[in-house]
Amino acid sequence: MSHGKLVGLGSTILFIGGCQSWQYVDIENMPPTAATPETSEPGYIEIRYFDNIAGVDIEALTSSIQYPDNPDEVIKATSLEIPGYRADNYGTLARGFIQPQQSGDYRFFVAGNDKVELWLSTDSTAENAKVIASVPGYTNPFEFTKYASQTSANQFLEADKRYYFRVLHKEGTASDHFKVAWEGPGLSRQIIDGAYLHSWAQPGVGPGDDQTSQEAYHLGYRVGFLDGKEALAFNPSYPPADQDQDGLYDNWEIVNGLNPNDSSDANTDPDGDFLVAADEFLIGTYENNPDSDGDGIPDGVEFAAELDPLDQSDANQDLDNDGFSNLEEYLAGTELNNPESVPEALEPSLISGFVGQYYNGTSFDRFAKAQYDPQINFDWGKGRPIPELPEDQFSVRWSGEFTPPHDSGTRDYDFVTTTNDGVRLYLNGQVVIDDWNGAPTRDHSYRISTEAGEKISITMENFEGRGNAFARLTIVDSNTGSAVSATETITSYDLTSTSTKDSDADGIPDVWELKYGLSAYVNDAASVNNGSGVSNLEAYESSLDPFTLEPVSDGGDGSGSEPVTPTPEPSVGEITLSWTAPGTRVDGTSISLSEISHYLIHYGQDSSNLDKTWPPVSSENTSETITGLPAGTWHFTVTVVDVDGLKSAPSEVVSATVQ
Repeated sequence: MSHGKLVGLGSTILFIGGCQSWQYVDIENMPPTAATPETSEPGYIEIRYFDNIAGVDIEALTSSIQYPDNPDEVIKATSLEIPGYRADNYGTLARGFIQPQQSGDYRFFVAGNDKVELWLSTDSTAENAKVIASVPGYTNPFEFTKYASQTSANQFLEADKRYYFRVLHKEGTASDHFKVAWEGPGLSRQIIDGAYLHSWAQPGVGPGDDQTSQEAYHLGYRVGFLDGKEALAFNPSYPPADQDQDGLYDNWEIVNGLNPNDSSDANTDPDGDFLVAADEFLIGTYENNPDSDGDGIPDGVEFAAELDPLDQSDANQDLDNDGFSNLEEYLAGTELNNPESVPEALEPSLISGFVGQYYNGTSFDRFAKAQYDPQINFDWGKGRPIPELPEDQFSVRWSGEFTPPHDSGTRDYDFVTTTNDGVRLYLNGQVVIDDWNGAPTRDHSYRISTEAGEKISITMENFEGRGNAFARLTIVDSNTGSAVSATETITSYDLTSTSTKDSDADGIPDVWELKYGLSAYVNDAASVNNGSGVSNLEAYESSLDPFTLEPVSDGGDGSGSEPVTPTPEPSVGEITLSWTAPGTRVDGTSISLSEISHYLIHYGQDSSNLDKTWPPVSSENTSETITGLPAGTWHFTVTVVDVDGLKSAPSEVVSATVQ
């Protein structure tokens, strides 16, 4: 493996990279007395003693049937040494990871009685380890210069990268001990202590039978896909980098808001989808998204029902063939794979006329109110349509269902819009009139042929720029040339009713969407209508208004009483960060702009937990404006990533306040 280069930013330097241990474990042959831990921990190493092995040769230890998995005693040590006078005729194995804090050349020294070997790998894998220093006879404690072999050649080590090591020690009789020291950048010769040590761990994944090989293939694919999607430099080394040895790829943890240096977060479920992070990594779902495929069913519910949490189409399938889709069953709280468990009929009750949704702004920017309008026939002049809106710069969406009044056969009807400024008309979800422009009052017409009793969903949208405001929809029977009665042919959902009907299959019931300013006939689950990045579906599942994120009286089940009028959307702001591109690396060599891949910005409102990540910033830019920030104090750091994927430490935290 070639030596990595360090990226410097300001006065703080950090190298993150390298390969981590990924070895096969045969569970059937795991020893009963000292199974290898699955998670590496900082600050100590395990030392294993093997008793009743005669002689002083290392081979006597390594050829023993007890070695390495059936020791007689296991202790934890916070430095790389053992005390003397334990016993006679035993062997010792100490292994783990050394993690230097600075890059450079290091020399290692061993002392011991009777014989000692120090093995060091070029990375975190045991397979690449070789003997770098040894005691061929015996020495006193701290006697590191009796034999030339006690001192290693210079070993170039990279900062914050883990290197596998093992110490083999064989005691015959009389005095017994070993010590391992080192010296290097910023370190005089000293025993290696716990600040640089991590315990040995051996995750149970690796090459072996067909199933394991397939898992390894999928792991490599997911790692490459993630790095490509996130515009990260791909490291082709296998196994993938895993600093905390928790089985999760470091880049995956960063993208999903976890800590690549905290092994405990593998068993947490931050997004509350009933899958812990370790499961989500193996399945391929997202830890920071409870519904990875956006089909309205949480990942854990799909996985438990043996659906695919990455396939949106299975929401509309019927797993148990009971006549209800998987999404309908989830929304109703019934079992997806039990045909005896079916939702109760939850069709909404109807009222005469349209539901009108009124918004500030000409593009449905801020929802103000939902109300019943018996018909669309308004001449507001230069006034405001409702007290909650201004006289200009507003938009309205009306929704309803048309039932043709003729008794039999087929008949044509003309849908005529008369509006000032922009207008759109949708019939059965298809746009048939689209004139979204500021213009004086004018007519548009569309003819449709319908069977008797056939129902047609209607959505009409209108925006007002400035001046007079006018909106009307007329439905004309082409046979008679007369307008039909809107109050007798148009119905809409009663917003006080309880219903799970979801016409656009976006996971949000129609009634809830109409009540809180969304469209009941367009899949807008993934759309965001607030400054905090919360999608409409996430707002519904959390019982939050999708525009203001204020708690609402209903959500998740679509139940509730009277429509609520949302409070004004909280103010949001933006903050611009600027920085200087680094000119040197930690070893003093220069770094050119062409060697910088991009910058990462982490931010949050808790300076000790910057839980948000801005999209990568191109190396050509040294400033970025962070938008959509709610009021309060925000904290930021910037990290440099070079073309090899190596990262600097985050810059010092800077703070700013959005009023």
